[in-house]
Amino acid sequence: MKETKGEVVEVRNVPARSRVDIMASILDEVRLSADGLRKTRLMYRCNLSFRQLKVYLRLLVDKRFLKPVDADVNSQKVLVYRITDEGRFFLRSYGDMKKSLNEELLPR
Repeated sequence: MKETKGEVVEVRNVPARSRVDIMASILDEVRLSADGLRKTRLMYRCNLSFRQLKVYLRLLVDKRFLKPVDADVNSQKVLVYRITDEGRFFLRSYGDMKKSLNEELLPR
C-alpha cells in the first residue's frame, strides 16, 4: 500500500505480459474487426508503443498469422491488417492453453 496526502492507495503488482500474450492480444483485436485494423488503432487498443507494435506486426506477418491488405477508406488507399486462418488457429490454441492452466482469458 502507498500513502498519498493522507489517502491510502493500494498498488497492485500487475504481471508483465509475455510475448505470446501480446501476440494474442493483437490477433484478437484484428479478429474483432471485420475490415481489418490500421497500425495506430492496434497500437492504442493493445497498449503498445509504435516500436513494439512494428516488431510484433513483422513477427505475426512472417508467421502468416496476419496479412497486410490495401483497403479503401474514405477514398484513400490504406494498409490494414487482417487475421488469417493460421492466426485464428493460434488464438484457439492460446485460449485452450489458458483454459487448461485455469488462467483468465484476454481481458476486455
